[in-house]
Amino acid sequence: MGSRARSCFLRCLLDSHAPIKLPHNEEKVIGRNKLTKIKDQSCSRQQLSLKADCEKCLVEIKQLGVNSSGLDGFALIRNVEYKAEHGAKVEVLFNNFVHLIEFDPPPENSDKQKKLGNKRKLDEDEESPRKKKSLKMETVTEVPVKAAVENMWEDIDRGELYVFTSKGVKASKKIAAFDMDGTLIKTKSGKVHPVDCNDWQIAFPTVQKKLKEHADQGYKLVILSNQAPIGNGRVKIEDFKKKIENIVIKLDLPFQVYIATGKGFYRKPTPGMWKVLSEQNNDGLEIDMAQSFYCGDAAGRVANWAPGKKKDHSMADKLLAENLNLRFYTPEQFFLGHSIANVPMSKPDFNPKDLTSSTFNQDLISKVKEILVLVGFPGSGKSFLAKQIEKKSGYNYVAVCRDVLGSWQKCAAEATKLLQKGKSVVVDSTNPDKESRARWISLAKETKVECRCAKMTASIAHAKHNNKFRELMKINHIPVNDIVYHTYKNKFVEPTTNEGFKQVIEVNFSPAFEDTESESIYKMHLLEK
Repeated sequence: MGSRARSCFLRCLLDSHAPIKLPHNEEKVIGRNKLTKIKDQSCSRQQLSLKADCEKCLVEIKQLGVNSSGLDGFALIRNVEYKAEHGAKVEVLFNNFVHLIEFDPPPENSDKQKKLGNKRKLDEDEESPRKKKSLKMETVTEVPVKAAVENMWEDIDRGELYVFTSKGVKASKKIAAFDMDGTLIKTKSGKVHPVDCNDWQIAFPTVQKKLKEHADQGYKLVILSNQAPIGNGRVKIEDFKKKIENIVIKLDLPFQVYIATGKGFYRKPTPGMWKVLSEQNNDGLEIDMAQSFYCGDAAGRVANWAPGKKKDHSMADKLLAENLNLRFYTPEQFFLGHSIANVPMSKPDFNPKDLTSSTFNQDLISKVKEILVLVGFPGSGKSFLAKQIEKKSGYNYVAVCRDVLGSWQKCAAEATKLLQKGKSVVVDSTNPDKESRARWISLAKETKVECRCAKMTASIAHAKHNNKFRELMKINHIPVNDIVYHTYKNKFVEPTTNEGFKQVIEVNFSPAFEDTESESIYKMHLLEK
């Protein structure tokens, strides 16, 4: 069929403007102008170059603008040429302003192409390995998925997690996940926290439109929300369920909603909710992480990140996305098209990925009998170090732990017995100040043995991370709250030899793991700030 008999058009998926004709073998440049009705400042006036070949039913596409455009859900690389077929979805800005390429009349094999998916090929030199894998997945014939026929609630781990699946939800390789409070909704009252389960309204005027665009592109819409007030009894779960159902009715789109009520593995930034979604609630479809994304307001933005804006209450949403290696958006970025390039964001005080293992310091084991006093935050690795010293010394050292024995007096009595038997003693307690350490220096003088100090270098943030890890892995230990950490911090005085120690050794935390799963969890962000 000749070029005169066939035409090519770029049709807006939302029909917000008339179809744009793409003449045969002529370059057409589109972007932010009256033709497309795009006003978003992040879209260049010359954003995309398109050249249609009406004989081969192909369109050459090239991104000219600074910000990414998209093709069938994949971000384009600037100045790289792509081939698109009939029915391909062109995103003038990535995930925004979706248009369809249509040939009239359509090519004879268009139905077959629709079934197999768009088999465009990126320039091999420019394409990343991760993108190659994702594009390959798109060519596989999709397994038919059924929509949920009715609304359904389920609870997991005795109410640690509640899941709501609304009627019409379908499994998908592409997940569009959102936080709820401050992202999809905000309070009517203007208060930070809702006064009741009716105190909400849609957060941005564009929320419904943007959500529908992604639903139309085949995304499964998901909400991931931390809701501790349910877990601590301040909010009744039955009232909250009604709130969720009303929000979904208002948005008028199928949603799957995950509500974490406790402090365990389901609570963001730990990825428990996503794990349930991907492993149990997606009809066996593997999620394409390259195409999926997460949007939330807890991004760690500092005070006055925009004029008059308060700092974010945490960075749990951003850290969840980092833990999952998901693309992340703030609500203003996603729903309003704002840039975050110059938005100041704080970073976690401790990043577990930066931690490197260190070898055991043999200087911790003395050739003469001694009392070795450990100093450090709860969770800084003292008990682990004490066990290492016991083992590596052939159990010539024995630990005394206040958490086990209950009081300083009992620890001192046990230490005295051990010293009389010829053993060295490791004092496994926090010992933050001179007074607590002076007791052990005095006991060493009384029993005529040396006294040294081993100070753990782990910061308060690192120690809190370790404590959270112990909670998640259900390792037996005494629970530690923020009051305990801040009490230690306020009491802490740097140990020195002037106190009477023969030596003060600094000890870096060096973790050991039972299996690769434990290690992968430890190296995630576990704290919300």
